[in-house]
Amino acid sequence: MNAEADYLENIAAARSDRAAASGDQAATNPANSPHTQACAARAAEFARNHAQEYREMAAELRAGEIPEGFRFD
Repeated sequence: MNAEADYLENIAAARSDRAAASGDQAATNPANSPHTQACAARAAEFARNHAQEYREMAAELRAGEIPEGFRFD
């Protein structure tokens, strides 16, 4: 389970963090339309939430628990 936790924390969460940063950048870019800025801000929010979920699942796996809905592939 440690390998899965490492993946979630170091790969998946980091990827979501980068997506959130990209969305934040697009949301504040004055060259983008207001609609695009709003969509980017919402996408950044989703990415931040995903990163947090990945970190929570990693913590549960490290504690020896299996997160609800988690599937080992």
